[in-house]
Amino acid sequence: MVESVTEGGGAQADTAAEWQPVVDLCESLAAELPTVIPRIVDRIRLEIPSYQIVDREQQERDVTRHYQGLLTGVAARRSPTREEVEAAHALGAERAATGLPLHALIGAYHVGYREMWNVLLARAQSHDTRADAQLVSIVGMVWTWVQDSSSAAAEAYGVAVRAADATLLRLTHQFLDGLATAEPAGVDLGQLAAALTFDPAGEFQALCSPAEDWPDERMMDLRHHRWPGTLRCATRGNLMIALVQGISPQAVVEAGQRQNPDASFGIGLPRTGLPGAAMSMADARAALSLADQGQVKFFADHWLLATLAPTAQRFAVLLEPRREAAQQHPDLAETALKFAENGFSLTATARVLHVHPNTVKYRLQRWQQITDWDVRTWQGLSSTIIALGLPTL
Repeated sequence: MVESVTEGGGAQADTAAEWQPVVDLCESLAAELPTVIPRIVDRIRLEIPSYQIVDREQQERDVTRHYQGLLTGVAARRSPTREEVEAAHALGAERAATGLPLHALIGAYHVGYREMWNVLLARAQSHDTRADAQLVSIVGMVWTWVQDSSSAAAEAYGVAVRAADATLLRLTHQFLDGLATAEPAGVDLGQLAAALTFDPAGEFQALCSPAEDWPDERMMDLRHHRWPGTLRCATRGNLMIALVQGISPQAVVEAGQRQNPDASFGIGLPRTGLPGAAMSMADARAALSLADQGQVKFFADHWLLATLAPTAQRFAVLLEPRREAAQQHPDLAETALKFAENGFSLTATARVLHVHPNTVKYRLQRWQQITDWDVRTWQGLSSTIIALGLPTL
C-alpha cells in the first residue's frame, strides 16, 4: 500500500488504488487530446483575439505538450517538474518574439486551464463520481500548475522583451544620430534603416515631443504598440523623436495622449529617403517650438512661424513692442487675427467676434495706430501674424 499526499491543500487520498479512477481518467483524456485541444485553442483565440498573430498549428502543438504534462501531473498528484517549468519559460520567450502582448499570454494560461479543468470535471461526473470527488481534493495542486507555468512564461517574456528593446533602442539611437550628423564615417544609414525595418528609399515622417513627457515605460509602450507600419523612437537630449513609415502621425499622437493628455507634439512633413527623414526631423523640432502643453503643431500648417522661431531673437527689437501692445490690448490683437482668418471681411469678422462691423473697423484702426502695422496690407498682416504667433522670446 502506497500513501499519497495531495500538494497545495485538499483532502488526502488514502491509497493508490483509491486514486486509480483519476489515473484512468487522465490516461483516457490524454488519448483524446487530438480532439480536445482544438476546442481549447478555439476558446483561447475567441476570448483573446491577440492570439491571432500566433500560428495556430504551433499553438496547438504547444498546448498539447503542456496538457500532456498536466494530465501526467494530475495522475501522479505532483506539481510541474523543472523540465515542464523550463518549457513554459521557453514558450514565454517565443511568444514575446511574435509580438504577443504579455496580458494575452497570461490570459491564455488561465483560459486554457479553466477549459481543461472543466473537461476533467465533466468526464469525471459522467464516468466515475469517485474521480469527481478526488479531483476536487487537488484544486490547490492544479492552481500551482497555473502559477508556476504562467510565472515562468511571464519572466521569460519580460527578459526577451527587454533584451529586444535594448537592441532596438541602440540601433534607433545610432540611426537618429546618423541622420542628425549627415551620415558620419563608419555608419551605413541604409543598412541601419533596413535593420529597423524601414525602407531607406521610402517616405518618412517625424514627430517630436518633450522628453520629460516620455518616461522609459511610456517609451517602451510606444515602441511595442502593434502599429500597421514601422515606428522607431528614442530620446535625444530634451526631445523624444519618432520616425514612422506607413503610420498616420495622428494615430501616434492619439496613442501618446491616451497615456498623457498633456503631451505636446510637433509633426514634420512627409519626406522621401534618408535625407528626407533628416529634414522631417528638423520640421518636427521646429513645429514643436510653437506648441503649448497638450497641443499638436504640424509643420505643414505653421512652416513660416516654425522657420522663423529659431532666429526670432534677431527680430526682438521689432516684435517685442507690438507683443506688449497685444498684451495690453488683447481685443485689438484678436480682431487683427480674426480679420485675416475671415477673408478680410468686416462683416464676417464682426459675426465671429459678436460685435458690430464698425467696432471691427475701429479696432483695426487702433491696432495700426499703436503698432504702425495695417493688417489690410501684406507687410502689416505678415508682421502681425509673426509677432503674435511666435513663442515668447
